[in-house]
Amino acid sequence: MSTAVQERLTYRITPDLLFLESNDALNDADELRRRLRESGYLFLRGMLNVPVLMDVRRDILELCRAHGWLKDGSELVDGIYSGIPFPDYSTEYMALYRKLIKLPSFNAYSLSPEIIGVFEKIFGCAVLAHPRNIARITFPRHKNATQPHQDFHYIRGTTETYTTWIPVGDCPMELGGLALMEGSHKKGYLKHEPAIGAGGQGVRVDELGLKWRCSDYHAGDILIMHSLTVHAALDNDTSDRLRLSLDYRYQRQGDPIDPSSLKPHGG
Repeated sequence: MSTAVQERLTYRITPDLLFLESNDALNDADELRRRLRESGYLFLRGMLNVPVLMDVRRDILELCRAHGWLKDGSELVDGIYSGIPFPDYSTEYMALYRKLIKLPSFNAYSLSPEIIGVFEKIFGCAVLAHPRNIARITFPRHKNATQPHQDFHYIRGTTETYTTWIPVGDCPMELGGLALMEGSHKKGYLKHEPAIGAGGQGVRVDELGLKWRCSDYHAGDILIMHSLTVHAALDNDTSDRLRLSLDYRYQRQGDPIDPSSLKPHGG
């Protein structure tokens, strides 16, 4: 049995810079690829179908309400936490999550034409959307934010796999948006060790000498990251709001893929 202790590798992330937006390059595939190679990410404002995204939000929050996570009498779409003790991850949280990953709206959104279209431009060929779709529900002031890590540590297969991070609704930084270290993908694969938060693994970033970027997200925004780009969640510093987000992953058809990426998240 492992005796490794999970810890907080980075106490608190304070972004140094805002994301650079790439909407101006949406019709220039070469420029999109150049920016990904240089920065390890693309940030696109208002690219997604918001009404359909809000359907996903309502479906997830219906599950939260059924499990007692929403404040009685509050509007469903506001996602106001009930204030009950934080659910135990391995039991209460996973009981809801197993229902969430079966939601048709949640899984269908990964195949949105807007998302597939931008990856067709980036790859210049057919796109494989991983069926291992992931969602996150972050509780207010839980202090268990996902620590800095690289998705390749979990994905394996080809390093040319890209994660999309999608806030399910507006997500100002105080709600716990995703931050990343620009250019960190150029450092190659980094050593991971036990850490708190989703995934349970992380990297120490103090010696990388890179800047954190983040911005206030709005519904319809999308962040695209290389599998080696170091990223982490900010703390949800609100007093009573749940933060909902989606992680979908994409690669070129025909590139190597680890079998685990073809299975549902969480088994």
